Amino acid sequence: MEPESINQKAAIELLKQGKNISSYKISFDKTKIEALDVILLGKNGIVVPEALIYYNDDQIDFEDDPDITEDDLKAGKLIRVINADIPIDEEISDWIKEEKINVNNLLSNLIKSFYQNMKSIPKS
Repeated sequence: MEPESINQKAAIELLKQGKNISSYKISFDKTKIEALDVILLGKNGIVVPEALIYYNDDQIDFEDDPDITEDDLKAGKLIRVINADIPIDEEISDWIKEEKINVNNLLSNLIKSFYQNMKSIPKS
């Protein structure tokens, strides 16, 4: 016997009621799904097609998010990040992959060491 087919709206309603939906087949229609409901479905093993995911930034309450301050950066709560495109030879790229080198950590440490060395050299 084939499992009963329900759409995403019915599946969300059942999950919100605390019911198990493993015996159902979810047949997605074109109805958009709120991001929080997508999370609920995902927690229950249902992958939602990306085209159906909907969220509205204007409806999200950001009041509890504190403003970022310089003190946050100084205290280490946040860190500054630099994104860079660094051209490298194929041989080097292969070596990085083979050695499983974390390029972000490597470059961060190299930049710190270079900075410290430059600071220690007396200016002429």
